[in-house]
Amino acid sequence: MRTSNSYRRFFGLAMSAAMLCGAAGRTADAQDKPAATTPPPAANPPAADGLRPGDQIFQVLAPESSLSLVELQTKVVELQSRIKVVDGFDQTVVEVTALDQQRLRLRAVKPGVTSLTITDEFGVSYTLEVFVEGDIRELQAHLRRLFPDAAIEAIKLREAIVLRGWVTQPDQIPMVIDVATQYAPKVLNQMHVAGENLVQLNVKVMEVQRSKIRQLGFNFLHLGQNHYFSSTPGSIVPLQSVTLPFGGPPTVLSQAAALANPTMQFGVITDNHIFQGFLEALQEKSLLKILAEPKLTTTSGRPASLLSGGEFPILVPQGLGTATIEWREFGVRMEAVPIVLGNGRLRLDISPEVSDRDFSNAVNLNGTVVPGLTTRRVNTQLEMRFAETLMIGGLISTRKNATNQSVPVLGDLPVVGAAFRRVSYEDAETELLILVTPYLVSPLNAMQVPPGGPGLNSANPTSHELYIDGHLEVDQVGGYCPPGGPGMVVPGNGYSAPPASMPPPSTPPASNTPAPLMAPEPPAPPVQQTSGLRRPGLMGPKSSTGTDSDSRRAASTPPGLIAPQGFKKP
Repeated sequence: MRTSNSYRRFFGLAMSAAMLCGAAGRTADAQDKPAATTPPPAANPPAADGLRPGDQIFQVLAPESSLSLVELQTKVVELQSRIKVVDGFDQTVVEVTALDQQRLRLRAVKPGVTSLTITDEFGVSYTLEVFVEGDIRELQAHLRRLFPDAAIEAIKLREAIVLRGWVTQPDQIPMVIDVATQYAPKVLNQMHVAGENLVQLNVKVMEVQRSKIRQLGFNFLHLGQNHYFSSTPGSIVPLQSVTLPFGGPPTVLSQAAALANPTMQFGVITDNHIFQGFLEALQEKSLLKILAEPKLTTTSGRPASLLSGGEFPILVPQGLGTATIEWREFGVRMEAVPIVLGNGRLRLDISPEVSDRDFSNAVNLNGTVVPGLTTRRVNTQLEMRFAETLMIGGLISTRKNATNQSVPVLGDLPVVGAAFRRVSYEDAETELLILVTPYLVSPLNAMQVPPGGPGLNSANPTSHELYIDGHLEVDQVGGYCPPGGPGMVVPGNGYSAPPASMPPPSTPPASNTPAPLMAPEPPAPPVQQTSGLRRPGLMGPKSSTGTDSDSRRAASTPPGLIAPQGFKKP
């Protein structure tokens, strides 16, 4: 019994030792061999033919569609069904890569236009037109930064750049072109200036000339039986011929046309003597006033001209005794080129001119009198704001001219010397002022045009007003009424009452049905009347007796270019 127990105890110890040895051997083998590790999961790299985050997807739904790409830009084209065939495109313009059975990736290679024909699994074909434009986004970013108030679009067109859009100031256009030339040698300008471009120029030319002339001279002629004596300083009445016969009285003749020069003439005649005196004592005052107010409307940047006057012929001598005719303009003339700068400013090239014919400086050519011209002209360039008035030209001139024509020694004698001299003193003053006022304007609606106009506020005179009162025109009664039927309401001209011969409208029979409630009619607007003193017609004397024309004018508005209109009296 003890032997078996010992045997069992020994066998258990041997098994334990064997297990320990096996475990130790396995530990040593594990230390000698490298440990086998599980590789970590590798990151999924983006597949070249897979859909990437942020890709723009273009869905093809119609049989024909178009797609725009910028150079080197990519987009994904998606079809609802599976794609079988893609054909017909230019590989130098766009590259096509298949992502899956329903998607294609398009990559723009260079600017141009090409077409893709996509056929799906059902045999349906889709045509996609691809337009690739040049990459000009850098220039567009610079334009937005440099000109934030402008709206400019830059388009690449082969070797050129097209600039389209609007700028706020004309000065910005050359600046934008200078920036664009850094990206292309050729720039096509299609930009415009935003805002209203109609400019109205009001020019006022005012001139006053005053002159005062004082002249005093004396010429005389003493004629006897055997002698004559003449004094003609200043040639008031010069001598034409002198005849001295032997043994007879002399014969002296004066110029017949010069007898109108002196202001006074007198003569003393005796049996043997004749004394004739010619006195020029003149004081002349003259006044000239000129007021011209031309108005001109034009588009910004476009030249415009105005002429209110006429032309007169000038003979120009040619060879072989011939002459040609040239026409010279005179009157009120204005030429202007306004340019809107933005922010309420304007650049203006303006040349106003006022000229008159001057017959005092006329030239007689082959019996034809050619007058001279007195001209006031300004040509300038300026910058100003709208609705401001600027004096662009002015002149204050004072001229004094004195002459003394006398006989030596005798003309210097006191008191008596006045008979042997001619004196003249001229004092002239000229004041000239030219003003300009620009306005930014726009056209009126047809319903906004006020009625009336030049010549529409006057009527033809009756026989009594023409023959008795002497009026060439009279005021229009009730304003201008355009042609129309009786009782018609014409916009801007009030209501025209029907004539008395028209029968009254028939009254409908009374009925028991109560009348429907109607809103009260608004009161008629008040008729504006211009108060002031009445004047007769433009070219007629005022009548001293009360006639029908006086009452006719008293009931109407005063004549003018545009007068307020009211209701026409029946």
